[in-house]
Amino acid sequence: MTFNILIPEINSKPKNTKDAVISILTIEWPLTLREIFYKIKKQYRFSCSYQSVYKAVKELSEKEVLRKKYKKYEINIDWIKKVQSLTDIVETNYYAKKRINQFSGLKEHKEVENLIILNFNNLFDAEKYLYYFMKTELFKKKNQIICYQARHEWRPLFYLRAEYNYFTRLKKLGHKFHFLTTGTSYLEDISNQFYKILGIKIAKTEDKNSSDTLIFTDYFIQIFIPQEINQKIGESLEKKDLITLLKILSQKGPIKIIINKDKSLANEMKKQILKKF
Repeated sequence: MTFNILIPEINSKPKNTKDAVISILTIEWPLTLREIFYKIKKQYRFSCSYQSVYKAVKELSEKEVLRKKYKKYEINIDWIKKVQSLTDIVETNYYAKKRINQFSGLKEHKEVENLIILNFNNLFDAEKYLYYFMKTELFKKKNQIICYQARHEWRPLFYLRAEYNYFTRLKKLGHKFHFLTTGTSYLEDISNQFYKILGIKIAKTEDKNSSDTLIFTDYFIQIFIPQEINQKIGESLEKKDLITLLKILSQKGPIKIIINKDKSLANEMKKQILKKF
Protein backbone atom coordinates (compact mmCIF):
# COMPACT_ATOMS: atom_id res chain seq x y z
CA MET A 1 0.00 0.00 0.00
CA THR A 2 1.46 3.37 -0.98
CA PHE A 3 0.77 7.01 -0.19
CA ASN A 4 2.81 8.66 -2.95
CA ILE A 5 -0.43 9.57 -4.74
CA LEU A 6 -1.70 13.11 -4.27
CA ILE A 7 -5.41 13.33 -3.45
CA PRO A 8 -7.26 15.25 -6.20
CA GLU A 9 -8.92 18.53 -5.27
CA ILE A 10 -12.68 18.15 -5.03
CA ASN A 11 -14.77 19.97 -7.66
CA SER A 12 -11.75 21.13 -9.63
CA LYS A 13 -10.34 20.11 -13.00
CA PRO A 14 -7.87 17.21 -12.69
CA LYS A 15 -4.20 18.18 -12.99
CA ASN A 16 -3.12 14.88 -14.52
CA THR A 17 -4.52 11.56 -15.75
CA LYS A 18 -4.23 9.83 -12.37
CA ASP A 19 -6.17 12.68 -10.77
CA ALA A 20 -8.83 12.29 -13.44
CA VAL A 21 -9.13 8.52 -12.91
CA ILE A 22 -9.47 8.84 -9.13
CA SER A 23 -11.90 11.76 -9.43
CA ILE A 24 -14.21 9.98 -11.88
CA LEU A 25 -14.27 6.84 -9.70
CA THR A 26 -15.40 8.88 -6.70
CA ILE A 27 -18.52 9.78 -8.68
CA GLU A 28 -19.34 6.48 -10.38
CA TRP A 29 -18.06 2.93 -9.97
CA PRO A 30 -17.21 0.26 -10.95
CA LEU A 31 -16.22 1.22 -14.49
CA THR A 32 -14.39 -0.52 -17.31
CA LEU A 33 -11.24 1.04 -18.71
CA ARG A 34 -13.14 2.29 -21.75
CA GLU A 35 -15.90 3.78 -19.56
CA ILE A 36 -13.32 5.59 -17.45
CA PHE A 37 -11.72 7.05 -20.59
CA TYR A 38 -14.98 8.36 -22.08
CA LYS A 39 -16.33 9.69 -18.79
CA ILE A 40 -13.11 11.62 -18.14
CA LYS A 41 -13.39 13.22 -21.58
CA LYS A 42 -17.06 14.08 -21.08
CA GLN A 43 -16.99 15.13 -17.41
CA TYR A 44 -13.78 17.14 -17.34
CA ARG A 45 -13.06 17.84 -21.04
CA PHE A 46 -9.63 16.57 -20.08
CA SER A 47 -7.12 16.07 -22.88
CA CYS A 48 -5.74 12.54 -22.60
CA SER A 49 -5.24 9.49 -24.76
CA TYR A 50 -6.68 6.03 -24.17
CA GLN A 51 -3.10 4.82 -23.72
CA SER A 52 -2.42 7.36 -20.95
CA VAL A 53 -5.61 6.32 -19.12
CA TYR A 54 -4.61 2.65 -19.44
CA LYS A 55 -1.17 3.47 -18.01
CA ALA A 56 -2.65 5.50 -15.12
CA VAL A 57 -5.16 2.77 -14.22
CA LYS A 58 -2.42 0.13 -14.38
CA GLU A 59 -0.12 2.10 -12.05
CA LEU A 60 -2.93 2.90 -9.61
CA SER A 61 -3.90 -0.77 -9.52
CA GLU A 62 -0.30 -1.84 -8.88
CA LYS A 63 -0.13 0.63 -6.00
CA GLU A 64 -3.41 -0.75 -4.63
CA VAL A 65 -5.22 2.57 -5.01
CA LEU A 66 -7.67 0.83 -7.36
CA ARG A 67 -8.94 -2.70 -7.42
CA LYS A 68 -10.30 -4.68 -10.37
CA LYS A 69 -13.50 -6.72 -10.25
CA TYR A 70 -14.78 -8.49 -13.33
CA LYS A 71 -12.91 -6.18 -15.75
CA LYS A 72 -14.19 -3.11 -13.91
CA TYR A 73 -12.31 -0.78 -11.59
CA GLU A 74 -13.15 0.97 -8.35
CA ILE A 75 -11.24 2.78 -5.61
CA ASN A 76 -9.78 0.42 -3.01
CA ILE A 77 -11.58 1.09 0.29
CA ASP A 78 -8.52 -0.12 2.22
CA TRP A 79 -6.48 2.64 0.56
CA ILE A 80 -9.08 5.23 1.56
CA LYS A 81 -8.97 4.03 5.17
CA LYS A 82 -5.17 4.19 5.20
CA VAL A 83 -5.23 7.75 3.85
CA GLN A 84 -7.88 8.71 6.40
CA SER A 85 -5.84 7.17 9.20
CA LEU A 86 -2.66 8.94 8.09
CA THR A 87 -4.52 12.26 7.83
CA ASP A 88 -5.88 11.82 11.34
CA ILE A 89 -2.44 11.03 12.78
CA VAL A 90 -0.79 13.98 11.02
CA GLU A 91 -3.55 16.34 12.16
CA THR A 92 -3.24 15.15 15.75
CA ASN A 93 0.56 15.37 15.81
CA TYR A 94 0.67 18.84 14.24
CA TYR A 95 -2.04 20.10 16.56
CA ALA A 96 -0.28 18.74 19.63
CA LYS A 97 3.07 20.24 18.55
CA LYS A 98 1.71 23.78 18.49
CA ARG A 99 2.76 26.00 21.32
CA ILE A 100 0.21 25.59 24.04
CA ASN A 101 -0.28 29.34 24.45
CA GLN A 102 -1.40 29.57 20.82
CA PHE A 103 -4.44 27.43 21.60
CA SER A 104 -7.73 29.16 20.79
CA GLY A 105 -9.66 29.89 23.97
CA LEU A 106 -6.70 29.36 26.30
CA LYS A 107 -6.33 32.34 28.64
CA GLU A 108 -3.17 31.34 30.47
CA HIS A 109 -1.12 28.37 31.53
CA LYS A 110 1.54 27.45 34.05
CA GLU A 111 3.96 24.54 34.00
CA VAL A 112 5.79 23.26 37.06
CA GLU A 113 7.74 20.05 36.41
CA ASN A 114 5.02 17.37 36.07
CA LEU A 115 2.11 19.73 36.68
CA ILE A 116 0.33 21.84 34.05
CA ILE A 117 -2.44 24.31 34.93
CA LEU A 118 -4.59 25.56 32.06
CA ASN A 119 -7.34 28.18 32.07
CA PHE A 120 -9.87 28.23 29.22
CA ASN A 121 -12.55 30.73 28.22
CA ASN A 122 -15.31 28.15 27.82
CA LEU A 123 -16.07 24.45 28.15
CA PHE A 124 -15.98 23.71 24.41
CA ASP A 125 -12.40 24.98 24.15
CA ALA A 126 -11.36 22.93 27.18
CA GLU A 127 -12.94 19.77 25.73
CA LYS A 128 -11.26 20.35 22.37
CA TYR A 129 -7.87 20.55 24.06
CA LEU A 130 -8.46 17.35 26.05
CA TYR A 131 -9.62 15.52 22.92
CA TYR A 132 -6.34 16.21 21.10
CA PHE A 133 -4.24 15.66 24.20
CA MET A 134 -5.75 12.19 24.67
CA LYS A 135 -5.36 11.30 21.00
CA THR A 136 -1.70 12.27 21.06
CA GLU A 137 -0.99 10.09 24.10
CA LEU A 138 -3.26 7.09 23.52
CA PHE A 139 -2.53 6.50 19.82
CA LYS A 140 1.09 5.83 20.87
CA LYS A 141 0.15 3.13 23.38
CA LYS A 142 -1.83 -0.09 23.73
CA ASN A 143 -3.95 -1.81 26.39
CA GLN A 144 -4.46 1.18 28.67
CA ILE A 145 -7.32 1.74 31.11
CA ILE A 146 -9.07 5.10 30.78
CA CYS A 147 -11.26 6.27 33.66
CA TYR A 148 -13.54 9.27 33.48
CA GLN A 149 -15.91 10.71 36.06
CA ALA A 150 -18.23 13.57 35.09
CA ARG A 151 -21.11 15.41 36.69
CA HIS A 152 -22.99 15.48 33.38
CA GLU A 153 -22.45 13.47 30.18
CA TRP A 154 -23.48 15.55 27.16
CA ARG A 155 -20.60 14.91 24.73
CA PRO A 156 -22.12 12.12 22.56
CA LEU A 157 -25.06 14.44 21.79
CA PHE A 158 -22.69 16.41 19.55
CA TYR A 159 -20.42 13.64 18.30
CA LEU A 160 -19.77 13.30 14.57
CA ARG A 161 -18.39 10.29 12.71
CA ALA A 162 -14.84 11.41 13.58
CA GLU A 163 -15.49 10.93 17.31
CA TYR A 164 -17.10 7.54 16.69
CA ASN A 165 -14.03 6.47 14.68
CA TYR A 166 -11.81 7.87 17.44
CA PHE A 167 -13.31 5.53 20.04
CA THR A 168 -13.36 2.49 17.74
CA ARG A 169 -9.68 3.00 16.88
CA LEU A 170 -8.75 3.29 20.55
CA LYS A 171 -10.69 0.10 21.26
CA LYS A 172 -8.75 -1.68 18.50
CA LEU A 173 -5.54 -0.68 20.30
CA GLY A 174 -6.79 -2.59 23.33
CA HIS A 175 -7.75 0.44 25.42
CA LYS A 176 -10.57 -0.06 27.93
CA PHE A 177 -12.90 2.67 29.15
CA HIS A 178 -14.74 3.06 32.46
CA PHE A 179 -17.03 6.11 32.71
CA LEU A 180 -18.81 7.29 35.87
CA THR A 181 -21.58 9.89 35.76
CA THR A 182 -24.06 11.42 38.20
CA GLY A 183 -26.55 12.68 35.60
CA THR A 184 -29.99 11.05 35.45
CA SER A 185 -31.70 12.93 32.60
CA TYR A 186 -33.13 11.23 29.52
CA LEU A 187 -30.49 12.80 27.24
CA GLU A 188 -27.71 11.57 29.50
CA ASP A 189 -29.18 8.07 29.39
CA ILE A 190 -29.07 8.32 25.57
CA SER A 191 -25.39 9.35 25.79
CA ASN A 192 -24.66 6.41 28.06
CA GLN A 193 -26.39 4.01 25.67
CA PHE A 194 -24.11 5.28 22.88
CA TYR A 195 -21.05 4.50 24.99
CA LYS A 196 -22.37 1.04 25.85
CA ILE A 197 -22.80 0.25 22.14
CA LEU A 198 -19.09 1.07 21.74
CA GLY A 199 -18.21 -1.37 24.52
CA ILE A 200 -17.48 1.34 27.08
CA LYS A 201 -18.40 0.47 30.67
CA ILE A 202 -20.79 2.96 32.25
CA ALA A 203 -21.84 3.29 35.89
CA LYS A 204 -23.87 5.81 37.86
CA THR A 205 -22.60 7.41 41.04
CA GLU A 206 -24.04 9.83 43.58
CA ASP A 207 -20.62 11.34 44.26
CA LYS A 208 -20.65 14.96 43.12
CA ASN A 209 -16.98 15.84 43.15
CA SER A 210 -15.74 19.40 42.87
CA SER A 211 -14.24 18.54 39.49
CA ASP A 212 -14.67 16.15 36.59
CA THR A 213 -11.81 13.65 36.49
CA LEU A 214 -9.96 12.00 33.62
CA ILE A 215 -7.27 9.37 34.21
CA PHE A 216 -5.15 7.50 31.67
CA THR A 217 -1.55 6.24 31.44
CA ASP A 218 0.34 8.32 34.07
CA TYR A 219 -2.00 11.31 33.92
CA PHE A 220 -4.48 12.42 36.58
CA ILE A 221 -6.49 15.28 35.11
CA GLN A 222 -9.05 17.47 36.87
CA ILE A 223 -11.53 19.69 35.03
CA PHE A 224 -12.98 22.43 37.24
CA ILE A 225 -16.29 23.80 35.93
CA PRO A 226 -18.04 26.68 37.76
CA GLN A 227 -21.07 25.51 39.77
CA GLU A 228 -23.32 27.94 37.90
CA ILE A 229 -22.38 26.43 34.50
CA ASN A 230 -22.74 22.86 35.80
CA GLN A 231 -26.20 23.71 37.11
CA LYS A 232 -27.29 25.24 33.80
CA ILE A 233 -25.98 22.18 31.91
CA GLY A 234 -28.05 19.92 34.16
CA GLU A 235 -31.18 22.04 33.68
CA SER A 236 -30.90 22.14 29.89
CA LEU A 237 -30.37 18.36 29.78
CA GLU A 238 -33.46 17.81 31.93
CA LYS A 239 -35.49 20.05 29.61
CA LYS A 240 -34.00 18.37 26.49
CA ASP A 241 -33.04 21.86 25.32
CA LEU A 242 -30.00 21.33 23.07
CA ILE A 243 -29.97 24.92 21.76
CA THR A 244 -29.60 26.32 25.27
CA LEU A 245 -27.03 23.62 26.07
CA LEU A 246 -24.91 24.70 23.10
CA LYS A 247 -24.98 28.30 24.34
CA ILE A 248 -23.97 27.23 27.84
CA LEU A 249 -21.04 25.17 26.58
CA SER A 250 -19.83 28.24 24.66
CA GLN A 251 -20.56 30.58 27.57
CA LYS A 252 -17.62 32.56 28.89
CA GLY A 253 -16.48 31.25 32.20
CA PRO A 254 -13.22 30.20 33.85
CA ILE A 255 -12.66 26.52 33.04
CA LYS A 256 -9.54 25.26 34.79
CA ILE A 257 -7.73 22.05 33.82
CA ILE A 258 -4.98 20.65 36.04
CA ILE A 259 -2.84 17.95 34.42
CA ASN A 260 -0.78 16.01 36.93
CA LYS A 261 1.69 13.46 35.56
CA ASP A 262 2.13 11.14 38.51
CA LYS A 263 2.04 7.37 37.94
CA SER A 264 1.33 6.37 41.55
CA LEU A 265 -1.45 8.97 41.90
CA ALA A 266 -3.01 7.97 38.56
CA ASN A 267 -2.95 4.27 39.49
CA GLU A 268 -4.50 4.92 42.91
CA MET A 269 -7.30 7.07 41.46
CA LYS A 270 -8.00 4.44 38.79
CA LYS A 271 -8.43 1.85 41.56
CA GLN A 272 -10.90 4.12 43.36
CA ILE A 273 -13.05 4.49 40.23
CA LEU A 274 -12.81 0.84 39.15
CA LYS A 275 -14.19 -0.24 42.55
CA LYS A 276 -17.53 1.27 41.52
CA PHE A 277 -17.96 -1.09 38.55
